[in-house]
Amino acid sequence: MSAKRDPVHAEPNVTEQDQIMREHAGSILRKWEEHQPVAPFEDVWDRYLSAAETSRRKQQIRNRWRAAAATFLVLILLGGAVLFSSPEVRAALSRFPFMKMLLADGGVEEQGLSKIEKEGLGVHLNTSVIDRNIRFTMDEVFYDGVQIVLNYDVEYLDKKKIIGEKDVAVHYDLKFDGAEPTASSTHKFTKLNDHAFIGSTLIDAYQYLDGHKLYMNITQIGQVKGDWSVTVPLSVSKTSPDTKIFFPYQTVETNGRTRTIERITFTPVSTQIAIRTSEYREHEIFYRLRDDLQTDFATSGGFGGDYEIIGNFSPPSAINPHPKYVEVLFDDPSEKAENFIRREEQAPLNDAFPVVLKGRNGGRVTVTRVDYKDEGTILTYEASDAENQRPTLILTDSNDKEHHSIGQPVRISKERFDFQMKFPKLESGSLTQINMTMYDYKPGYEPKPPTTIRVPLDWSKP
Repeated sequence: MSAKRDPVHAEPNVTEQDQIMREHAGSILRKWEEHQPVAPFEDVWDRYLSAAETSRRKQQIRNRWRAAAATFLVLILLGGAVLFSSPEVRAALSRFPFMKMLLADGGVEEQGLSKIEKEGLGVHLNTSVIDRNIRFTMDEVFYDGVQIVLNYDVEYLDKKKIIGEKDVAVHYDLKFDGAEPTASSTHKFTKLNDHAFIGSTLIDAYQYLDGHKLYMNITQIGQVKGDWSVTVPLSVSKTSPDTKIFFPYQTVETNGRTRTIERITFTPVSTQIAIRTSEYREHEIFYRLRDDLQTDFATSGGFGGDYEIIGNFSPPSAINPHPKYVEVLFDDPSEKAENFIRREEQAPLNDAFPVVLKGRNGGRVTVTRVDYKDEGTILTYEASDAENQRPTLILTDSNDKEHHSIGQPVRISKERFDFQMKFPKLESGSLTQINMTMYDYKPGYEPKPPTTIRVPLDWSKP
């Protein structure tokens, strides 16, 4: 389940987004024309994927914080700011990457966030503020035009102070200079040792904010009130080279309403779609996004303005980073709960594969293997069709403890609906049962097929 997002601002301000994004896309085009690569684009992309995969296998990022000083440095002198945190905190940070800790227990959906560390997409700040004998350091900011991620650490400088659960918290509010986007945020804090913890704040801001500044007004850390406020510059410089923006302007009419796909933005971490609707402040709109292999994009929140609806999704799958087209499926009107029957499938799980589960509406989900690894338990399954590609699976161990999946399933085959799903680290052979919950249509109920817009994508053009 996704973490709850807290509102930052409530007033929409997106009326000029299309023009801003067009200017941004034009800037990318001009830079591309001035610096065309000697190798074909696909060759460059293949090398990029290969490098990313190699980085993934290394398991940790070395010398991460030593490199920070050589990239981008901003220093704010408020309440006695300093340039560096203690060696103990820096050593701890190198062992506990922010995104790994943020995504560890599944409280925040993976989407594409792990790429921030794997591919070095964040800008290192190392901005510190001391107040009340507590040091707050804004270590890194990530921004791709869709999501903002702030990574920071807190150190209690009084070594006699042993921090407890109530001390591991940061109380803040967020504001943007010269902008009032509709935005929501969530965060997570992780204790490092008796004196320090790290935190990450994720922000969805539905306005293009490149070049703006974000003010994080911190009024309390743990149980101590003070002022640790920092200013964070927002820049898409790290993600622009791998960001692609399409302006399809394709329109479809459904149930007396007109919907136009105005913009689709692909970044290394996110996909965002902007839809223009004929109905003022239309809130009951339900839509999905799929690629040309019928792989669903995982949803990641959204917002509705006066006549514009913006939705965030995961990036394209690693096996299909450049789909030939995407489909927007409008399920309208929404299907009512009384049209479904809840059903549960159970089967023993004792390393005898395959394990076949009866899926939704006549389909099936076949578990083909379970691998017990240090980074987690990886379950591999094959779905019979697109409608069963994201099942709700729960594993039970020998102590009758249930284990839920972490993040979204990852497709691993182009030819079949083969996926891998990650669970917490478990002892080899400890699982005894698998449970799958689904909702079938009631007998005799014929659902209305979704209205679909197919959007061609030409990745050869900058």
